[in-house]
Amino acid sequence: MQEMPKMGEMPEPMRQVVKSSIEQARKAFETFIAASQQAMSNIDTSAAPASHSMKMLNQKIAEFTKANAEANFELATKLADAKDMKDVIELQNQHVRQQMDTFAQQLEELRRLTTEVVTEAASKASTQMTSGGSSY
Repeated sequence: MQEMPKMGEMPEPMRQVVKSSIEQARKAFETFIAASQQAMSNIDTSAAPASHSMKMLNQKIAEFTKANAEANFELATKLADAKDMKDVIELQNQHVRQQMDTFAQQLEELRRLTTEVVTEAASKASTQMTSGGSSY
């Protein structure tokens, strides 16, 4: 049975191909995010209850998505430079620890923003019910 090559034995040209592929994926993702953000900015939410809060929530979700993807691209680039399995395991462990902290912070921020959306929607609905009008 043929032995698998060690990370340190990966030829440099192959490392460069891997890094180039990661960079191409990063650029494609950035293009997708930019197009998504443009599409979101063109949506008129002025008539929707909780429009301001909802827009802020959507922007925060896009921001988190971009930051999390960037963290994964950075990990992939570092893994391409890893010399041995010890480096790979340490990089992955470090990444998981950092992402778990990040996810906890992001979850708290999303909870706060979601509460604002619900509060704003309830306030607008209450105002519309008491005034007898509808802005839909």
